[in-house]
Amino acid sequence: MKLSLLIPVYRHDCRELARSLSRQVENINAEIEILVADDGSADPLCLEQNAEIADLPHCRYIARNENVGRAAIRNFLAEQACGEWLLFMDCDGRVVYMDFLQKYLDAATDCDVVCGGIIHSREFLNGRNSLRYDYERRSERRFSATERQNDATLPFRTFCFMIRQEAFMRVRFDESFKHYGYEDVLFGRQLRKQGLAIRHIDNPLVNTDLEPNDVFVAKTEEALRTLHEHETLFGDDVRLLQWMKRLRQWHLLPLVKGLSAVVLQPLHRNLSSLHPASRLFDLYKLCYYCQL
Repeated sequence: MKLSLLIPVYRHDCRELARSLSRQVENINAEIEILVADDGSADPLCLEQNAEIADLPHCRYIARNENVGRAAIRNFLAEQACGEWLLFMDCDGRVVYMDFLQKYLDAATDCDVVCGGIIHSREFLNGRNSLRYDYERRSERRFSATERQNDATLPFRTFCFMIRQEAFMRVRFDESFKHYGYEDVLFGRQLRKQGLAIRHIDNPLVNTDLEPNDVFVAKTEEALRTLHEHETLFGDDVRLLQWMKRLRQWHLLPLVKGLSAVVLQPLHRNLSSLHPASRLFDLYKLCYYCQL
């Protein structure tokens, strides 16, 4: 079996992730390559740091001059890969298990896609990033391997997943998504439309990059603008769009828009502060989307 580990990176030092994967490859009886592609970071320090990856066993590092976005850089990595299986990982992940790669190899039977999941550790919690941490930790209960396997409506996450090369080439990421957000949800929708068999396992990476509250709110707004731009592609696969559909059916959308105009700014101030009411985050997303 040939496996390609594919890591897109943008303005992030991912040397430790590459080192930990390289060490695991040494102990596995399989043909494995590690490809890291910088998506036009234009950050001299990050470029200098990540260039060291090229010296690690089994690793290849590619620095691209132009930023092409989250979808296109993943497609580029797949085109460069030699493996019959492709294991995509975000650059801000950290390996949890010493047999992380072996678990994926063992799961690659009678399926086309293997999803390992994502977890968040208090180790990376500080006084400025509690909103992202609380939001993700609440979501983890819904995103166990059992829940992911049983509930096909849960959004697909590309933080850590493996796919057959030939299956990926049939689906690929939609490169019309130039900005942050929802390209992974659409990718999962395309997997299901293709009838590909998806296996969910508990073999996550830890997300080490929790943004400060104000940055997370701004990224969420960007993602919602992306969703609004491509709304017709998603059907009922996004819970927020399900709520928008109900509001239209119940003729409540004008009322909610009016309320949103009043509460949006106070919610924004609270969620961007050092003490956000994280349980109001979904309400904020609905209000923001209504204003779009």
